[in-house]
Amino acid sequence: MSGTATLFDTDAPGHSATVEVLGVIFCAEDDGYAVLEVQDAESGEGFALVGPVAHLGVGDRAEVSGEWQTHARYGRQLRAQGALPLDPADRAGRIAYLTTLRHIGPARAERLVDEHGEGVLGAIAADPRAVFGSLRGVSVSQAEAATESWHASRAIRDLHVQLAPHGLAHLAAPIHARFADRSMAILHEDPYRLTEVDGVGFARADKIALAADVPPESSRRAQAAAAYALAEAEQQGNSYLPLSELTMRAAKLLGLNPDPEVLSEGRGLTVEGDRVYRELTHASEVAVAATLGARAAEPPHLDHDPGPTPPRDAEDTELTDEQWSAVRGAFTSRISVLTGGPGVGKTACTRAIVEEAEEAGLRIALCAPTGRAARRLEEATGHDAQTIHRMLEWMPGREPAFRPGHPLPVDLAIVDESSMLNLRLIEVLLGGLAESTHVVFVGDADQLPPIGAGKPFEDLIASEIAPVVRLTQIFRQAARSMITTAAHEINQGRPPHLEPTEDQDHDFFFIDRASPERALEAVVEVVAERAPARFEVDPIRDVQVLAPMYRGAVGIDALNERLQERLNPGGKRAVGERFRVGDRLIQTRNSHELGLMNGSIVFLRADDPDEEEILVDTDEGESLTIPYGETATLRLAYAISVHKAQGCEVPVVVGICHRSHARMLTRPLLYTAITRARSSCVLIGDRAALEGAIRRDDSGRRYSGLAERLRA
Repeated sequence: MSGTATLFDTDAPGHSATVEVLGVIFCAEDDGYAVLEVQDAESGEGFALVGPVAHLGVGDRAEVSGEWQTHARYGRQLRAQGALPLDPADRAGRIAYLTTLRHIGPARAERLVDEHGEGVLGAIAADPRAVFGSLRGVSVSQAEAATESWHASRAIRDLHVQLAPHGLAHLAAPIHARFADRSMAILHEDPYRLTEVDGVGFARADKIALAADVPPESSRRAQAAAAYALAEAEQQGNSYLPLSELTMRAAKLLGLNPDPEVLSEGRGLTVEGDRVYRELTHASEVAVAATLGARAAEPPHLDHDPGPTPPRDAEDTELTDEQWSAVRGAFTSRISVLTGGPGVGKTACTRAIVEEAEEAGLRIALCAPTGRAARRLEEATGHDAQTIHRMLEWMPGREPAFRPGHPLPVDLAIVDESSMLNLRLIEVLLGGLAESTHVVFVGDADQLPPIGAGKPFEDLIASEIAPVVRLTQIFRQAARSMITTAAHEINQGRPPHLEPTEDQDHDFFFIDRASPERALEAVVEVVAERAPARFEVDPIRDVQVLAPMYRGAVGIDALNERLQERLNPGGKRAVGERFRVGDRLIQTRNSHELGLMNGSIVFLRADDPDEEEILVDTDEGESLTIPYGETATLRLAYAISVHKAQGCEVPVVVGICHRSHARMLTRPLLYTAITRARSSCVLIGDRAALEGAIRRDDSGRRYSGLAERLRA
């Protein structure tokens, strides 16, 4: 370790020092990059430390190495090549470190330091269970939890040492969270498994493997690339890849041309003709095809027929014959489908199915993939509705309470927003319903396909193994909305008309802003000023900005930064510097422990740094306490992606349709964005981007073998 002279000798090729972190200037949420304000432990001089150092926090000590550089705005910086956390050197630091352990608060940490002095960390390392158990008031179970927390902390530091030479020290904590005490063995014996951790792509794992002398031409490396390419393809919606495309994708990862036969022989892969699947995905596709095919072929189980014609009532609000055929299909077929765009009466059909089932004394279950969609279904029908996970009492990673051999005791199940079902979700859903249960899949087949592998709703319709009713008639009341007519025009490949007809409400708008800067300003103005004034809505709770991309001048990240500053400038800082009290947030991963699903919107109401927890209001009107440790999957949600908005409905949608997002803009994406609006929709961008999106009807192209299996 060098002293002051070496650290600040800019002619030296590299520099190292022990530093203390004074503050966090910037911290990226995805790649470990951070800008820290640090102080040299020997000289006391301060400077900025930049690079993959997001694993360090205020008060941490670390041994850093790197190269000096000069930034045009921030001046002299040390660009870190490595940053190894060190144990704290003073009493305050040791107390702060010990309080990060479970059940060891400030008072207990002080007692430990008073009793063991400067050697407290060594004493704990020698026998953590005995040291923690000797504290007054600490139970056996609490001492055990503190011991586990201690071992995890030290294991993460060991991982830091191993990962630092590869610039991956910031991934030590998530790697340990995924693999626990197997982390070090996996790091050395099977580094390609690190790709199972968010933030570790093939390139990073490959860097570690090659450093561990894995030959570049080895079959092991090629097969790891194939497995990663398939996993990546599934995230893009594919159930499989043709061998030729898999070979091409693997070649890009490897930097050389692999042998296709070697790729297809990889562990955990299944080859079926020219198709290569991951084993679990292949099993899911086969199981779903078998279940749907068998049930669709069986005669109806329910002894109830609503009759050939819809009932007539005095108010002339009866269903059309087209709608009634969907109602009948729910009772005369074990599997049936109801689809159609906005304003065509899907909700009226669903309500009629529920009423018929209730009159017949049948047991009914209503569900949807998201909480927001389930709540809308419940409001529309007056019958209880739940998420699929809650209905089946299913927490991923565990077996559902209702599953094959122990099905949910219902006669009829209605699944709303079925276009959001991926292969795995429909497999678990069907497994939790009895063979005798009639299942009605309701959804809009023209919306974006689901997140995850497969497109079962689309494939079920295409297979023609079950009755499908596609509603097309737009009802007069719905036609008054420009949103409805614009959505149908876009779906038909035509630019929407932007001025209302004589009998229409003006609830759809297009603001032409060609430059990204002007588009961004327009979004902020519409959300903060024009929408609240014209539509009498709360700009934080009732307006949702939707965009196709995260990066760029009018991307989700830039929009959230500007909208937070405009809508919530005085909010108290929360969770360190990440959020402000009053912010609109979105959950980006399923968290069944918290009861928050991917896509759930919450509003940050309070922050308690002493207890290290926040209080949020959910979009379902409930209050929820979230520990700091569970907030990593929360993001600002003034602006979100269109995919994240699937299944929801908000009063006002502000959609980005700008040329800078052209490669992501498609007809299904634009259609989905517009149909999220309940009362008003404002598109901001330029006409060329709008027309280009309408021409691109390619969002649903994904490799799936389900329709073919169903036909067979």
